[in-house]
Amino acid sequence: MPKRSNFGTEATLDKIYPLVESALSTRLNQWRGMISRFIEKRSSSLFDIAPCDRIYYTDNDRDDLFSALNISQNEVRNALKGAYYYGISAFNPSQAKDPTTIVVLCIVRYFFLKKKEKELDLAMIYQSFSGKYYPSIHYGFFKTVAPSKYRHIMEYVINHKLSNKFDIKSKGSVIGAVKSINNTWITAYKKQITDFDDEDIVYVIQQLHNRIKSFMKNIASLYYEAYEQKSYISYDSDNITDSESGGGDYHLTTNDSFKMQQCIENTMTRLTTSHVDYTLCKACADSNIKPDEIRGIMESIFEDSNNMPKIREYLELVISSFLVNEEIKTINSTKFIKYVTKPKPNSKDPMINRMKGIIEDLLDDYSVGFRKRKHRVATKQSYLYAFNMYMAINVIRANPNA
Repeated sequence: MPKRSNFGTEATLDKIYPLVESALSTRLNQWRGMISRFIEKRSSSLFDIAPCDRIYYTDNDRDDLFSALNISQNEVRNALKGAYYYGISAFNPSQAKDPTTIVVLCIVRYFFLKKKEKELDLAMIYQSFSGKYYPSIHYGFFKTVAPSKYRHIMEYVINHKLSNKFDIKSKGSVIGAVKSINNTWITAYKKQITDFDDEDIVYVIQQLHNRIKSFMKNIASLYYEAYEQKSYISYDSDNITDSESGGGDYHLTTNDSFKMQQCIENTMTRLTTSHVDYTLCKACADSNIKPDEIRGIMESIFEDSNNMPKIREYLELVISSFLVNEEIKTINSTKFIKYVTKPKPNSKDPMINRMKGIIEDLLDDYSVGFRKRKHRVATKQSYLYAFNMYMAINVIRANPNA
């Protein structure tokens, strides 16, 4: 074991961080593409209301990361040999010797220092779901009774055993809960992220691991308790099948209000952790508004954090209006898209009028084209349709099981 005086090595700061800094300064778009692929590939598990899946991190994911940055894994591994702990065979946390973990932590530091909040959120999400954190912790707690096979037990725990003090309940999704953990972690360890000698790195890695582990442990203990006591059986008996409408199983104990809050949190997380989808912009366009203009509007809106309260209010209104007015309340459906995008020019419903007001306020602020041409009824309707369509599809993508 090294002496305390030898703990101040700076192998990562001196040799690895400059590689990452240089890469991100020239290959930011490649990094963004890699993040987009990473999240999209496992979106159904990330936006799930319950931590049922292990959410694997593969060798292909690792290779995609290093390819996006154009950094050699061997170069990182060799640089790590200068860290005080590298020669200790059973060093804990072992992640400190992992090139992927160290590179991703450097990415987090880069965006933290640059004050790029959106990119920082994405980097921390990637970090938490890389192999040495969430996937391995999930596996450790659910070796014997995998919740992917006993989903009804996990749903029972989420809906009946957890209060809103649990992030998975209050945030409505796995990714929302982990994002909350990330934000608490980065706030608590700003000094270590800034100073960043090898001892700081060891400390912040261990702290993030412990926080995700604590999150999983609390859920796992209740999950196994429910499994052993079979207390979920009464919950199963509350399920009914909406056979007449062709829908799936519905839990009578899950009310519309809870469903709405879950959908809102999932969608907000998706909007703040992903980039504007150009393919989706094409689907929202028509002869009055082109895909490039839609993308520019949406990017401007979502990049301004001051707009998030308005976006959340819009989602509350549009989802609650759908749940109140539609008999079949399946959000993940074309029926939801039709409801959201259908013109409602003379509605007296205050919820509908407030929704339109929010959209028009945002378009007035972020679209010169809308301000100049909104007096034309058909053109104004094209802008409203594009916004509603973009948001409706994001709600569906963020809530595949709703």
